[in-house]
Amino acid sequence: MMLDNSKLKGLFSRVLNSAETTNQDEKDIKEYIVKVFGDGSVTPDPSMLHQFNNLVVQKADEIAKPMVTNMLTLMANFKTSAIDTLVQYDLPKKSKAKVVWAANGSGVDLVRVEGKAKKIAVPAKFQTGFYYEPLDLVRDSVDAFRALVSDVANAKVRLYMTEISRLTKQAIASSAIPSPNVKVGNSLVLADYNKVASTLARYGGRPLFIADTLLIDHFAMQQASDSTYSKLLTEGLKEELLTSLNPSTIGRTTAVNLVNPFLDETNSSVELPVNVGYMFAGGVSQKPFQIVEYGGMRQITEQDMEDERVKIKIYQEAAIDLVFGEAIGYIEEQAAVSL
Repeated sequence: MMLDNSKLKGLFSRVLNSAETTNQDEKDIKEYIVKVFGDGSVTPDPSMLHQFNNLVVQKADEIAKPMVTNMLTLMANFKTSAIDTLVQYDLPKKSKAKVVWAANGSGVDLVRVEGKAKKIAVPAKFQTGFYYEPLDLVRDSVDAFRALVSDVANAKVRLYMTEISRLTKQAIASSAIPSPNVKVGNSLVLADYNKVASTLARYGGRPLFIADTLLIDHFAMQQASDSTYSKLLTEGLKEELLTSLNPSTIGRTTAVNLVNPFLDETNSSVELPVNVGYMFAGGVSQKPFQIVEYGGMRQITEQDMEDERVKIKIYQEAAIDLVFGEAIGYIEEQAAVSL
């Protein structure tokens, strides 16, 4: 028998916010999880399991929204819409790209209205999946529950970044992203990085570099060894290179690290490539990507009959289009950066 959704949402919110969690909340989440999964002597009630996973995904979606917004608005014009309401957007006037790369493969369904080229943001259904061990939640309810919700939230961010990576590679192959914006090679140096930054700086503003922290470190630390840059380092930048977990300054660009946690317990693999970074022009009103998110995340649950793991497949409908290839740079270090 399912419990009251609104009360459970309140409990979930308090447990996820460690500053608000009380001893009673910890006891209540433990009791609820035991109701859902049992103590190992019975199998979970399917209706309660479905309710639990629905609530986990809903709370994860709430947590993911600011993460997605903060990350994606750096590289995309990002909007949300009801799942049954299509969004139409203007294409950039100065864009020289002859196609619009779309995540759903729709390509060039363009409409001219009042002298402006427009496109309908046609949604595609994206999906990702994972599993968890019910007894982990029973044994260590609070920490395991927080980790589960956090994993689902991070999965949404990675879903978008994976699709952006795919579209970027398509656009490079078609020259929708010009070749001066691309630098791929072995043991790339700061001069290679600065060449891409100078190209994008012609659009105005300070270019933004988004990458895994390993690739950011690869270029950031070269500022200390480069024969020219090392003479120009301020005390503040020296302090940042020495102590900061996430250096934010590389030459005349600002660096932002990707959310890219480990996928296994051996720290040997991550979701996104650590050797690939994206650079964006800072002075353009039209971002390279146009992303419209339709509705929220949804889930389908099943429990494996053999190992009793709970499997969740998550769906999100969104339109992800690359519309302004000239304003994006791509850097791939093929030798010097790896886990």
